[in-house]
Parts: sequence; structure tokens; C-alpha cells
Amino acid sequence: MNIRRAVRAGSFYEEAASSCRLHASKLLEQASPPEGLPQTLYGGLVPHAGWVYSGRLAAMTLNALAGSGPLETVVLFGADHVGTVREGELFDSGVWQTPLGEVMIDQALAAAILKAGGPIRANPGAHEHEHSLEVQVPLLQMLNPQVRIVPIEVPPTARAEAVGQAVGRVLREGFPGVRVLGSTDLTHHGGHFPSPGGHGAEGVRWTEANDLRMIEIAQRMDAPAVIAEAEKHHNACGAGAIAATIAACRELGATRGVLLDYTHSYNVVHGIYPHDPDDTTVGYASIVFA
Repeated sequence: MNIRRAVRAGSFYEEAASSCRLHASKLLEQASPPEGLPQTLYGGLVPHAGWVYSGRLAAMTLNALAGSGPLETVVLFGADHVGTVREGELFDSGVWQTPLGEVMIDQALAAAILKAGGPIRANPGAHEHEHSLEVQVPLLQMLNPQVRIVPIEVPPTARAEAVGQAVGRVLREGFPGVRVLGSTDLTHHGGHFPSPGGHGAEGVRWTEANDLRMIEIAQRMDAPAVIAEAEKHHNACGAGAIAATIAACRELGATRGVLLDYTHSYNVVHGIYPHDPDDTTVGYASIVFA
């Protein structure tokens, strides 16, 4: 059996079960989505930094989706931080381990996705060190301890849209109620990252404007524009995940993205340490598709 062990427990989030459960529950309690959301939500986008930075926004997306219906199976589209993803790399069977226990792969759905064809292949090994989906799984467990997942890493290339379309068609034709979740952070600027927008407050403003371009593309669900935007402006580390999520949700009937909240690491860190000289700014957005 394929077993994907938690590799970021103890760094991006707590390793001890009790501490992990406590932190996850606090994030979900503190992340109420805005009122008046559409009744039907097909999926969303979440950031994937350490929970202290972006966990609240990830929890907000998940709370919104759970409010639209039970999260029984979730397709997870992940980023490629290693640079080795060429197709939609599907973890097709087995379990993912977290400090809160094991999460089963929805093998029936995974098999249906592979059978349907498209640029998707079974490759559990591609997920071994990628954190962008791992940090979401304990939050999903807190919302539904019996949740099943179908993790797919997506390349930041033109193939991403086709990955999402293939998955969306399978869901539409035979797996009603399954939600789609894409994982991405936005611009990485300042500190040990490049600083084309300047430093300090000037760099923060530049980052916010850079992020807004990608957020607006997500809101209008323009999947073909995502990859080119990210290549030109470097404002998403999970561009493939964004494009795939948009494409899948379009297949399911979504017509628009709704921004629930936005922040960045500079706000988070300087809210705690106002005089910290570090100007690292990584953007985080919570978005759902209706």
C-alpha cells in the first residue's frame, strides 16, 4: 500500500497530535467566511505556507466549502516546488498520514480519472516531499475525520488547464458533490527573494499590486491566462494548481471566483513584531468558485 508520510509536521504545523488538533481547531474557529456567499461552491484556492502565516486563510476557504455541503471527497491540486512535475501526478491509492491519523485516497475516483485519459498519470512518488497539499490535510480532517482525498500535483505549464478539464468532466459525469481545492501562494518578494519592487513599504505595495493581477484572473476564472501571468510577473508558485482548479470548476458549472480574504507574510509578521527589519512579503489569498 502506498503511504505518504507527513514531512512538514513539526515545521509548517505541529507534529504532536494534541497540539496539531488544537491549532487546527483554532484556525477554523477564527476563519469565518463572509456572509452572503452563493449556496453552491464547487471549489477554491488556499495558500500553503506555515499555519502561523497562512493557515487562517486556508481555513477560511475550507470553512466556506464545508458550509456549502459536506466535504466527503476533495480533489487536491498541488504546486510543484521541486520542478520535476510533467503531467498531472496522481497519488492513486493508499493513505496519507498526518499527526491526526490516516486519510484514505478515494481510489474509485482516482481510477476513474486515470481511465478517462488526459495528461494525468499515477505517480505517488512525486508527492513525497511536496508540502503544498500536506498542510491542508489536517484541516480537512478536523472538518470531517472520514474525508477522502485525491491528490494531484500540477505542472505550471499549458497542460495544467487540460488536467483540470479532465478531472472536472469525471466529477460532473459520475461523482457529484466532490469539491476541488487548489494550493498556491502568490508573489514572493523581499528578504531573501528578489526585490524588483523595492524594499520596505514600497516593496509591500508593489507585491500587493502584483498579487492583485493574479487574483483578478482567478475571479474571472480565466484559466488560460494564469500560466502566462505567473511566468511574466512571478505572482504564483502554484500557477498550475490555479489553472487546473479554475478549469475543473468551470466544467462543474462555476462562473466566477469570490475573494474571501487576502493578506501577506509582511502583515502577519509585522503585526506581531512591528519593528522587524525583514521585508519578506509572500502573498496569500482565500478564493472560492461559485
